[in-house]
Amino acid sequence: MSSGKGRRFSPVKFGIFFVLILLLILVCWIILRKTAEKPDEFLAPVITVRPRRGRIEKTIGLSGQVETGRLLTLVPRVAGTLLFLDADPGTPVVKDQVVAQVDSAPYDLTYLQAQTAFSTAQSTWQRISALYASQAVTRQQYEEARTVYESSKAQYDLAQLNRDYTLIRSPIDGVVLIRHSTQGGMVNAGTPLVTLGDLEDLRIRAPVPEIHYRFFAEHWEDMPVRLRVPALGDEEFHPAPLSLAPYVSPETRSFLVEYAIPGAAYRGLRPGMFVKISFVLESQEDVYYLPFRVLGSQNRLWYVDEQQRAQYTEYIPEFFNENFFRIPGEWGAREFILEGQHFITPGQGVAILTESSIDVPDTPGVSGP
Repeated sequence: MSSGKGRRFSPVKFGIFFVLILLLILVCWIILRKTAEKPDEFLAPVITVRPRRGRIEKTIGLSGQVETGRLLTLVPRVAGTLLFLDADPGTPVVKDQVVAQVDSAPYDLTYLQAQTAFSTAQSTWQRISALYASQAVTRQQYEEARTVYESSKAQYDLAQLNRDYTLIRSPIDGVVLIRHSTQGGMVNAGTPLVTLGDLEDLRIRAPVPEIHYRFFAEHWEDMPVRLRVPALGDEEFHPAPLSLAPYVSPETRSFLVEYAIPGAAYRGLRPGMFVKISFVLESQEDVYYLPFRVLGSQNRLWYVDEQQRAQYTEYIPEFFNENFFRIPGEWGAREFILEGQHFITPGQGVAILTESSIDVPDTPGVSGP
């Protein structure tokens, strides 16, 4: 009897064995495939900006208000009732024009009294002088007559002056800016009546920090200066230099510079308007520049290379203002990373969400083509 007699190969077992082999092969194939495949690379989202080409300036930005070179307030020199006041705001006046009048009746009477006393004293003085020349009167009588004459003449001149003072005249050509009093009211000597200003002589004065005094002392006459007036839609004016203070205020640690604004009244500028003043200390033309937001930590300037990967170069700006800095001309075609540079590594792929543009701010300092 054979030893293998009676053993039979079960088809069920064979099927199970075959399925297990197939499953093992499938699992190995899946594992090998996943090992061979590389995972998808994460692309860092960034916003980029291209350099702008134009002029970049170092400036001092200050503010002030428009003044008039000749600003004065008319006041009466005598007291009384204000009979006449022709001074509505905006009314032009010319030099020596009568702007107001104080009631002259009391001063007319005083003038007539003084005139009569002066005529009498003058007649007496002339008669005594003739008698004194012929030694018909004493020296004492002569001196007394002369004293009375001189005193009455002084009273007469004062009465005439006070009567003339009842007419208040404009000492300049200008415009009525403010009306302080009302016709028919009582005024005293020194009571403000109207304020006059010369709109043809508009000026601006600005306090500059003392640290800039040496530079201003050497360049203030040829330094470019710009004024922008918000009330006129940021219209720009170019003032002319007038004066530089020869001292620094110990209270404010600043010095004053004054500029005239020629022809400004015809363009709507008025005394009291708020202005933004920009003093151009230095400028460079036809250069590429970027906003400081581009510059990352450790002075790293990130950009996107031709393979759409992030790279950086270390750069310390040499010429800059408070908003922008100059870059070398050969970098003008690069695409720099404006946002997202703080979370990327060198060589990492990037996904550019949008390309931003460089906007020149309202405050002066940069201008482009």
